[in-house]
Amino acid sequence: MLYDPLKSTGVTPDLPRPDSYWASTHTPASYAPPDSDIHTRFAVIGAGYTGLSAALELAESGEDVTVVDAHDIGFGCAGRNGGFVLKGTGRYSLSAIAEKWNTDIALRMRDEFNYAVDLLKSRVKQYAIDCDMQAGPYLKIAHNAKSAITLETAQKHNRSTFDSDETFVNADALRDHLNIQHAFGGVIQPGLALHPLKLVDGYASACHQRGVRIVTHTPITGISDTGGKFQLHTDSHKISAEKLIIASNAYTPKVLHPCVDKRQFPVQSSIIVTAPLTEAQRNATGLNRPMMMMDTRMMKYYYRVLPDGRLLFGGRGAVSASERGDAASRLRLEKAMQYSFPALHNISTEYFWNGWVSVALDNLPRIMTDKERKIGYAMGYCGSGVSFAALAGKRLAQKMLGTPVDTRLPVYHDHLPEYPFSGMRRIALRALYAWAKVAE
Repeated sequence: MLYDPLKSTGVTPDLPRPDSYWASTHTPASYAPPDSDIHTRFAVIGAGYTGLSAALELAESGEDVTVVDAHDIGFGCAGRNGGFVLKGTGRYSLSAIAEKWNTDIALRMRDEFNYAVDLLKSRVKQYAIDCDMQAGPYLKIAHNAKSAITLETAQKHNRSTFDSDETFVNADALRDHLNIQHAFGGVIQPGLALHPLKLVDGYASACHQRGVRIVTHTPITGISDTGGKFQLHTDSHKISAEKLIIASNAYTPKVLHPCVDKRQFPVQSSIIVTAPLTEAQRNATGLNRPMMMMDTRMMKYYYRVLPDGRLLFGGRGAVSASERGDAASRLRLEKAMQYSFPALHNISTEYFWNGWVSVALDNLPRIMTDKERKIGYAMGYCGSGVSFAALAGKRLAQKMLGTPVDTRLPVYHDHLPEYPFSGMRRIALRALYAWAKVAE
């Protein structure tokens, strides 16, 4: 049974966990469904990075908070992603933000991106979250000569305008770091990666320590606002709240509440993980230490060396959820990996799984509330949410509490735009994938 956000009515507790490397190496703590009706000041739908971060911020402020999830902790993208901790979100570079808005906005967004990583690291330390955090180089690799020129130009601009710590290397110098084929240079900067399922489990534990109620295996089938309170409809007990946060991101049901309906597009990303590389394979590829990589293709591939010497390799998935699509996605990733690292031609793929990521129509996530600060949401990270989703949860909680947030920044300024002709989204996605195949 496969879950598809645009076809299924919503996540149900009977869906199987993904056969992921993360799930094979860590089992999150269990939290039970409700055993009676719940009345809470704040209800948070979604026990991922965003929802748990918002709940933690609220609990640290002394609020009464309940987090509700349709499945287990980490069932959604928080337990399926590649574990890259990036300074950014959405699909806008700092230069693109400066071009669309202005340089001052881009500098302020840079500071938010930096703070997102600092927040993650500080919470990991404060709550003693063991999430296999690894520091190492992060390489953005040019897949053709034109992209190398673009990367070098951007690196110079980023260093002079945004004080970045990026370094450009040409194809020859890149081979000193990594023996990758069909690469034309790249940009290197400090990177950070972790075990995403351990991280979200740690966030849940931190919330539990702060007195947050966490109830799982409880799908929300509808929301009504009566008498100044929200009623969350479930198949069992009643949940009522004075204020509501929606933090289900790409795993949001097709119809949940007008503030989020049709405002994001769930797109599938797929990941393979190999057997541990042999010493000969490590020496032949240079994949012999912690490192994170991503290329410049329109449909990017991303990969990293795991603590036990395996290679994680990810990229776009199928347009919709299907066994046939899974087989094609797995084969595509294996071929792409072997194209870049021929020495891995015979290595076995021991894990394969998918996850849905939330794409905003204008490629920019939003963290928004209504005017009365009764309901809020955050979504649309476009696949870059490990650090930013935690910041989004914190900022969303602050907005709900009336704490000032810099609304000059576009992520906090206005609501996600609705997708026009939302039923045509997948037709457009198929066309985009076909174009990307030709363009690359």
